[in-house]
Amino acid sequence: MNAGTDPRTVFDLPLPSPPWADGPGGCIVGLASAIAGRFRADRSIAGAPVDGIDGSSSVAGGLADAKAVAAIAQARHVVLVLFDGLGSRQLDTLIPDGAVAHCRRTTLRSVFPSSTAPAITSFSTAVFPAEHANPGWFCWSEASASVVRTLPMDVRAAPDQLVTADELWDWRAASLRFGVPVVAVQPHFIADSTFSRHAWAGAKRVGYRGRDELIEAVDAAVRANPGGAFVWAYMPHFDSTSHERGWQSEAAADVARRLDQLFERLAGRLAASGALLLATADHGFVDVPAAQQLRLDDYPGIAALLERPLTGEPRVAYCQVRPGCHETFEALARETLGHAFDLVPSDALVQAGWFGRGVVSPRLAGRIGTHTLIGRDRHTLVDRLPGEPEPSFIGMHGGIHPDELSVPLAAACRGGPL
Repeated sequence: MNAGTDPRTVFDLPLPSPPWADGPGGCIVGLASAIAGRFRADRSIAGAPVDGIDGSSSVAGGLADAKAVAAIAQARHVVLVLFDGLGSRQLDTLIPDGAVAHCRRTTLRSVFPSSTAPAITSFSTAVFPAEHANPGWFCWSEASASVVRTLPMDVRAAPDQLVTADELWDWRAASLRFGVPVVAVQPHFIADSTFSRHAWAGAKRVGYRGRDELIEAVDAAVRANPGGAFVWAYMPHFDSTSHERGWQSEAAADVARRLDQLFERLAGRLAASGALLLATADHGFVDVPAAQQLRLDDYPGIAALLERPLTGEPRVAYCQVRPGCHETFEALARETLGHAFDLVPSDALVQAGWFGRGVVSPRLAGRIGTHTLIGRDRHTLVDRLPGEPEPSFIGMHGGIHPDELSVPLAAACRGGPL
């Protein structure tokens, strides 16, 4: 997506290229695919890619950095660190001279929507949201006829009502097909969650409580598996701080510096092993001014035309419009929200490939509603259910702003840049 495109015309059909498709280095799904192809059980440690799943630039959305592709294909150990929310703009602004920047290889694009739930699922499965059908933080569950939070795996506004993976997902973790041990190193409070158990099925899950424990866990995973291993290390700290304080806050800058120090220390610790250390993000961030934080309560006419609460993300809101009300909804949405959001039929986004390539899940259509509202500039739209706290945030992601879509890929081996 061209950052200079006039947002008033960007959704005139036919739709432009999918936002994930124009990254100079490819898409984060290409990175996941390269790793999945490397460690599939039906290829040897030093073998060639199988079935074309190698993340190469010959595949739409693949990994276009030939040196990184080759390094992944040859590595005995790959450690992928995911710095949640630390996009390219954030890296360039907050830690431009740090270790991650020094080892940066290229810029990747996130998936659409550019948010944690779809992106993390793509890292786990090595497929696009079109195929895994996790289209956002809030998702409609056909089985329970309710809106669920896809990572906590609970019913929206009722966190004591949990949902099962079988109820919500058809996808299986790519780690189940790996021919080497997989270790998922995550914060202790999510290491054994329902989502983590499904996303990293077959893997050893390790919880950590601080940076030292994370480094020790990653190093131990590599040393314990001299024949080869894939290690996933997830750090949500920048994301949570940026939501609350804004990514341009000093609090977020401090977190970014600490993450950079962790990357440097981890590269040093792994130097002797020859492990390939990769670092990237699931998305970037925008800081949303108060005037651009819209609430559905202020648009009762729009709310009255919806069958159920909004799903998706505040930057990409899925609307399930009541039967027979589509034309009325479209006219009213453009009249009242047209200054802040572009309105697109959800099926048009699917057909245009915005949710990615691959076999489209039959569950996707029911989860993205009849219409999608995509935020212009930094606008957001939220609703509130009884029992939920008043939405409060500064930093946000999920949309198609370049600061949300662009993420860095850094690589280190034997203590230095790849």
